[in-house]
Order: sequence, then structure tokens, then C-alpha cells
Amino acid sequence: MASDPAHLADDLVADEKALRDPSSSAAVLMTAAHRQQAAYRALGRHPEWDPIARPRIPPSLLEIYDRNVDARRQLAAMSRAKDTLPAWRIVPPRPADELLGDYRESESASGVDWTYLAAINLIETGFGRVAGVSTAGAQGPMQFLPSTFAAYGEGDILSPHDSIMAAGRYLAANGFADDRDYALYRYNNSHQYVQAVNDYATVLAADPAAFAGYYRWDVYYNTTAGDVVLPIGYSAISSIPVTDYLATHGTTSPAVRISSQSEQILQTLLTVSNNASRAGLSERSETVSRQFLGVPYGANTLIGSATEPEQLVVELQKVDCFTYADYVEALKRAKNREEFIDSLMKVRYKDGVVGFENRKHFFTDWSVSTPAIATDVTTSLSANSIQVTKNLNQKDSGGVYFPGLPIVPRTISYIPSQQVDSSVLGRLRTGDYVGAYAEDGGLDVTHIGIFIDTPDGPVIRNASSLRANNKVVDGPLLDYLQTVPGVVVLRPVQ
Repeated sequence: MASDPAHLADDLVADEKALRDPSSSAAVLMTAAHRQQAAYRALGRHPEWDPIARPRIPPSLLEIYDRNVDARRQLAAMSRAKDTLPAWRIVPPRPADELLGDYRESESASGVDWTYLAAINLIETGFGRVAGVSTAGAQGPMQFLPSTFAAYGEGDILSPHDSIMAAGRYLAANGFADDRDYALYRYNNSHQYVQAVNDYATVLAADPAAFAGYYRWDVYYNTTAGDVVLPIGYSAISSIPVTDYLATHGTTSPAVRISSQSEQILQTLLTVSNNASRAGLSERSETVSRQFLGVPYGANTLIGSATEPEQLVVELQKVDCFTYADYVEALKRAKNREEFIDSLMKVRYKDGVVGFENRKHFFTDWSVSTPAIATDVTTSLSANSIQVTKNLNQKDSGGVYFPGLPIVPRTISYIPSQQVDSSVLGRLRTGDYVGAYAEDGGLDVTHIGIFIDTPDGPVIRNASSLRANNKVVDGPLLDYLQTVPGVVVLRPVQ
């Protein structure tokens, strides 16, 4: 998630829209819902953010936003942070369409609006994800005391259908039709609980599509170590000290900063990449890289510095020359989203460890880091290549390019542009990465692109910042060579 309330609100709006878009894939819906839930939890904890975040919400989503934030704050007021995790099991919920059918059936039998039954189910057990007994002895997806279920239920207290039907009967018997708040208070003796149920039910009544997000929410537990997600498969027969749990179940991969729009683009790109999986490396490189033609140029999309924590950014709506290469190379190595994220970490970071100090800031990092992403083939392409010893990151004019990072001595090989003749061009392969040699001793290259051999001659496919382009374009390689002192060529490792 974004670390500031303005960006957090903007991302939340995008996620809310994705959750209501009929064309959103299952992966997009899941990611948007997880981000939505985390955003509302963060906003709920920070009322001081309201003057910044709330004005950025469009009128069509404003009541939905207000209700979700208020529900979060009401529920937070009911709980205190604990130093142990509960003796629960976290299980997959019943399919969404079956739950919706149960709510409707209970509504028809009891007169209690389905939205209130769904809101209670969400708050009590995350739609049945929580399998465990409360401190008061309540059980099942709708958290009934056995004695109460015996009076209003039929069948099995652990059955989603039977417990939802019982909840409708119980609320109706307590006067839901005449005094809804009183009936909800009887369900759980807390005014904050009543308000939270009303909030979620109001959102569902105004827009039933909101159920798609709520249904995908995780189970969070409020602890002295902060929010802890209890994933499907969590199981404990007794309370666990939260510090012990986190020591063995801490996050092993970083959160991914990706918008819903980029998530949708990623799914399309993965489909294209998979369709080209049987092709050779060069053909796959051409196919995948071609999908970015026309994508706007955008600098400084990565987040992190010596003083700001690094974030794993996936920004596919705009790219610069380096992030373009990152995404193309990661896509070539992936069959699905998980593999793409894993590949991107290995392509962009040394040892695949996300951190500003581990980011491969220089083009030739791809060939010298272990494992290598590419092989430096510059000297094998031309006997006229030149080797220069540089101190990367140290500007010739003084100072450094990346504050907080060390000076890196490295020998850089390049082919002077006037020496790139037909024999060199004949040895280049489609998919090779071509860097524009930097004359400054603190850089290896100033720009990179992908060599593509076309029927009309060789081109360099690149994210161009030139005013005439300002997007990913194919440019004649021979014309490009006239603008740079030389080239460094890396060949991706198969």
C-alpha cells in the first residue's frame, strides 16, 4: 500500500472500481479486495488522515468510503490488542453464491434483510473462515451460544446454512422489523457492534457488488505486535504467543505495490507470454516486448532510497528504460502472477532480496550479480571493443548518483558506435539488451533498449523520454548509434 494518505485514497478508489468491474479477473478481484481491506484498516486507525484522504474520494463512492471507515473504527473500539493468537482454525469459506443463496432463503423465511445477515457473518467469522469457539462459548459461522441455537436453530450449529437460518429467526423474534437496532443489540450487546453491522449492511444494500470485496477479505487479528493475518490453514489448539508465531511465520516476501489497472495489464501480458512459451528465446522476447509499444514513458516509479523503505513496485501503465527491461525479462520467466513477482525480485534485486541497497542500479549488475540475469557479450561481438575501468556511482563532477550506496569499481566493455558494422549487427540476437555507453565514469550506460531484428532493418525497442516519443517505441538502431558514443550488450541467460 501507499505510505501516505493521499496515495492510499487514490489506490483505494481504483480498487473499489476494480471490484465493481465485470471484466475484472479473479486475480484482480483478489488483489483489489486485499488492498481494500488493508486500506480501510489503516484509515480506521488514523482519523487525522481524514482531511487529506476523504476529499479524494469521488461522490459516487463517498458513502461507501464513510461507512467502511466508520465500521472499522467501531469494531476497533470493541477490541484490545492481545499478546497471543487464538485457538482457531482458519478454513476456506463456503462458495459465495451458496452463501448468498442462504441469506436470501433466510430473508424470505424471517423478513430479515439479507444484507444484515451477510454483515453479521462478515464481522463474526469472516464468512465462516474462523472455525473456533469464542471466549463466551459461541460457535459456528454466525457465533451462536449452543443454548440460543437450540431455541432458534434447526440442524447443525456449525453449518453455514443452518446457522444463517437461525440468525434470521433470532433477529425476527427480537423485533427486527420494528426496532432493528434493538434486535442487533440483542445479538451482541454492544452499540459499536450495532453500528458496524448497520454500516456494512448499508453498503451492501446500496451496492450488492460490494460483497465481492468483503467475501475475499482475510482474517486479521489485533495483537500487541500489530495486525496479524491468519491465513487459510492456520490452526492452533491453544493460544500462541504472538512473538513465537511471528518468529516462525513472519512474512517471507514483501508486499507488492501494484494498482488494479496494472494488475489487469499483468494478466493480459502473462497470457501473451504463455501463448509464446513454446517459441524460442528471441521470438518470445520480441512478442513480450512488443506488448509495451505505445506505453507512456514514466520516470521515478520505483520507491525507495537510503532513507525511505524500498517497495516492490509493479507499474505497467508507464515505464522508463530500466523498468521496461525489468518487466520484459520477468515476464519471459513466468507462467503466472506468483512466478512473475518472484522473477521480478530476482531481476531487479541482488539475491532477490527487496531493498534499496540490493537494487540493481546499474545495467551491468545484471551480468555480475549471482545468479546472472544476462551475460555480457560485448567483447565477443567485436574485436574493436574497448575496456574502461570505472568507479560506478562516483560522478566525474563530484558527489554520487545514489546517496547512501558505495562506490563500485568495475571494468566496462563497450563497442564504439562507429565500429558497429555489419559483422557486429549479424552477431546480435533479437532480445539482446543494448546499453548506451556513458562517458561519465560514475555510470556504465545512460539508456537501454532491446535489439529487435525486423524485415526493415534492426531497431532498438525502448522506453524513450524524447519529447517526440515519450513512450515505448521502435527506433532504427543505426540512427540511434549516431547519438551515442558506443554500446554495451547483455544477452539474457536462458
